Amino acid sequence: MSTLAYEVTQALSGKVSECVYMGPRGTHFGSRPVAFKFYEDWESDQSLRAGQGAPLEDERIFDLMRNIITGYSIDALVAYHPFYYGPAMVEVGSFLGLPTAVMVHGTELTSQFPTSIDPARKDMPDSGADSLSTRLVRTLERASAVLSNSNFTAQIASRICPDVKPQIVGCGIPVKLLDLLESRSPSYSGDVRARRRARLGLGSATTVTYVGRLVRHKNLFQLIELGAMTGFQIVLIGGGPLRTQLQARAIEAGANVHFEEEASDERKWQVLEASDFGYMMSDYDSVSGGFEGFGIAMLEYSAAGAVCLSSGGHGMADFAHHGFTTFDPRGADGELSGEVLKNLAADEPSMNQLVSASRALLRQEYTWSRVAEKLLEAL
Repeated sequence: MSTLAYEVTQALSGKVSECVYMGPRGTHFGSRPVAFKFYEDWESDQSLRAGQGAPLEDERIFDLMRNIITGYSIDALVAYHPFYYGPAMVEVGSFLGLPTAVMVHGTELTSQFPTSIDPARKDMPDSGADSLSTRLVRTLERASAVLSNSNFTAQIASRICPDVKPQIVGCGIPVKLLDLLESRSPSYSGDVRARRRARLGLGSATTVTYVGRLVRHKNLFQLIELGAMTGFQIVLIGGGPLRTQLQARAIEAGANVHFEEEASDERKWQVLEASDFGYMMSDYDSVSGGFEGFGIAMLEYSAAGAVCLSSGGHGMADFAHHGFTTFDPRGADGELSGEVLKNLAADEPSMNQLVSASRALLRQEYTWSRVAEKLLEAL
């Protein structure tokens, strides 16, 4: 179960009388607490989300959902993703007269309609009656509401379906986690963070941390360049196809880079609470089609009390406001400015001001509880 699906469903459970999550065979929650009811679809076969077998699978899902809706007296429906369950859900919602919302996140849209983000692409979507692209459009057009993680994703959805006007619900982090992190780091202190790094076995230098996949659109070679020009320590947490190339580039550039391919949730937060900056300078990658639909890592960095370095492009623009909630280390010419960043790191009041402002916006608009409220308002 994805983080978004779990967290929003968990938050909804405290705001409605009954909340039921239906997921495919094999859905699990790990050690996370569950406040909602769960129905495991044992007959699910996600290979049938499109193609010749899709209509029959839609019929099976339609009948199953109708029984669940009747059994639990469900008043509204939400599909966290437009594929697989989405097509049948909007049909059963229409049939029973129930409000039905479908969420979109960005890359699932551009995977079927690449020109919606990159007009230079020549890819043409499959126009077959049961193709993913056709089913996607039909699902969005028949939903009572389309919900988006960002304004940028909403714009993409509207390019694909001009009559669809998505409502922005954003992304979030748990309120209790934000409370805990703020209690442990009520303000930014470079000395406190340096001591935490020492306990974790990390170097004492000012530290920039990235958490996520090591893939092209995350712009990680620029992060290594940033480390080389500033002398800052770079921590990369995550695996991916660029790891070997990034390691080679770090050695070539003489940058101080620490790689952690696997990290527990506890370790991740320990490192973030010991970091001065988090890194989210993603861009569009024309090779893979990757881009940032929102950039939830921005919220995690800010919650942990680190200043988020962000380009503020694409879906990041909703939260990233240079000099207020985040900081863009590039100059007016678009080139990295190591001196500007070193000056900021040495200016503790300015660092603290950025942390305080980002956390205030987080608490106001970017908790999972707030996402759940916006979702209910849209239904």
